[in-house]
Amino acid sequence: MTIFDWPARMQQMADFVGFTEDDLELLRASGPLLIDRADDLAAAVYEHFLSFPATARYFLTRDGEVNETRLTRRKHSLARWLRNSIEFRIDHQFPVFLLAVGVVHSNPPLPAGRHGSVPARFMTGTISFIQTQIASTLAEEMNDSAAAMRTAIAWNKMLMLQLDVLLAGYVTETPIPPRPDAPLMDDDGNEIEPGMTVTHDPNRRNGSPEAH
Repeated sequence: MTIFDWPARMQQMADFVGFTEDDLELLRASGPLLIDRADDLAAAVYEHFLSFPATARYFLTRDGEVNETRLTRRKHSLARWLRNSIEFRIDHQFPVFLLAVGVVHSNPPLPAGRHGSVPARFMTGTISFIQTQIASTLAEEMNDSAAAMRTAIAWNKMLMLQLDVLLAGYVTETPIPPRPDAPLMDDDGNEIEPGMTVTHDPNRRNGSPEAH
């Protein structure tokens, strides 16, 4: 069995986009500033999601209300991702983490997949939105505008490295259709509405991570 060398792929992309050690140092230096604004960034991202029906539906209950518990957990996950990104490194763990994120969005497990897969374009759009939010934050918080620009460019390069692996989790662009009969589950895999049944999909691949 051939094992794909994800760190090598990420390094190849780093060379392609011109991501250097200097860029890495700029990321590290911006860490304290961005961590202080992590909650604001997460709130902005999910407010953006909720403003579009195509993305808001992943965070609504069956009654069409915002699932505040799920939203809070996802905000915490995004803030954790930001902290991990500040410590970004091209190793064996980070690409695998990103690949798993791509897979659970492209191929959600049956219990959590009642809305179907998240289209790849929204993954791309999310990274673009985050790039803009980070650049705006750096411009607001850093006194040296030239340094803020260099730091924003470094983040843009690194986020493109992440996006490449995230989209690799979309093994195929054939979407998984919505499954309205699937039970509503919380993020721990507990059924919120007992008694619902799930229609078996014989074409579905096994082995997807649990969270969506």
